Amino acid sequence: MKTKILYISYNGMNEPLGASQVLSYLYKLSDNYEYHLVSLEKPKDFADTEKMEGLRKKLSSHGILWYPVPYKTDRMGKLTNFFRLLKKVNAVSKKHKITNAHCRSYFPAMIANLLHLNYLFDTRGFEFDERADVGSISRTGLVFKALKKIEKKLYQNAAAVNKLSYEGKRTIVDNELFPDGDKISPISVIPTCTDTHRFRFHERSYEGAVRIGYVGTASGWYDFDKTLATLKAIGTQVDYKFIIYNSGQHDFIKTKLTEYAIPLEKVQIEKVTFSEMPERLKEIEVALFYIHPYFSKRASAATKLGEFFASGIPVLTNAGVGDHEKLITESGAGKILDSTQIDHYNFAEIFEGLRKLETSVKCREIAEVFFSLDKGVEKYRELYKQIFI
Repeated sequence: MKTKILYISYNGMNEPLGASQVLSYLYKLSDNYEYHLVSLEKPKDFADTEKMEGLRKKLSSHGILWYPVPYKTDRMGKLTNFFRLLKKVNAVSKKHKITNAHCRSYFPAMIANLLHLNYLFDTRGFEFDERADVGSISRTGLVFKALKKIEKKLYQNAAAVNKLSYEGKRTIVDNELFPDGDKISPISVIPTCTDTHRFRFHERSYEGAVRIGYVGTASGWYDFDKTLATLKAIGTQVDYKFIIYNSGQHDFIKTKLTEYAIPLEKVQIEKVTFSEMPERLKEIEVALFYIHPYFSKRASAATKLGEFFASGIPVLTNAGVGDHEKLITESGAGKILDSTQIDHYNFAEIFEGLRKLETSVKCREIAEVFFSLDKGVEKYRELYKQIFI
């Protein structure tokens, strides 16, 4: 008989993140475990009954029982979502007599802790510090202090903790996240993995203008201004084509391109779906993006990093985010940039080193060693054996 596991996710399974960072794992792990998946689904997805039923059937074919909960977007949405998720998890756990939970991020862990479940705290990031970093709460206020006490309890009461980066783990055990972090054990590290069978290695011709790619959102944690400031500096030294794959911010992006005097004839903006992305990445030679290097970003591992590397694409990005600097510097699979020194870089020389088969092969190698979905699945299996009975 398979061990029952209640998987709790604040992210929807219809979102690209849910598809790549939840379902990709569960489809493989479901051979050994009986999953009961509870997730919050956005209104537009819930309204698409055909899509919902199609996903339900696919999950069922893997033996995964799915309990989608409508995601509320109104002013009281966060509170409503929490209690809706709590109610559903409680009902499912009691009905099917489930005591083990895999919690993807903080709110699911809070629910598992309240219900006294035996849970894996798959933390993803430092969520309460993220809120302070973006200014939604004050680090000196009572709310933040209360949340940090809750955070410590979530870590202490977890059967095990998983982080996305070794830098995130170091921050905990060095007591920089909260006091007595060195007493938290076990802490594993499994980054946001990539299906290296979907994201395939592509050889490139490296002829003509450098094809620089930007994939995903141009706001939030991503610093699009620094990206465009860097692109402008690149343009003074080398010819380029800027390829942007973004789902719904095209007007904002065009406004920003104009603001930084980026010639629109050098830019290609498209909406590319999750299923199309592996094939379309072969059009990109080098990726460029910046992430705000807040304290909370120590725990991050950008999903796109593994996808770029698996496709043989070196990356230009900044330090201060998860293990990005260590991985890129040690492997040679790109270059870490300092935005304050952009005018001093020899980009012609940088691209000469990055636009070659040897560098592309290094990228693929680091994807297979560090970001492989198959290896991530095996690590979860080992972790499950330790904590789930």
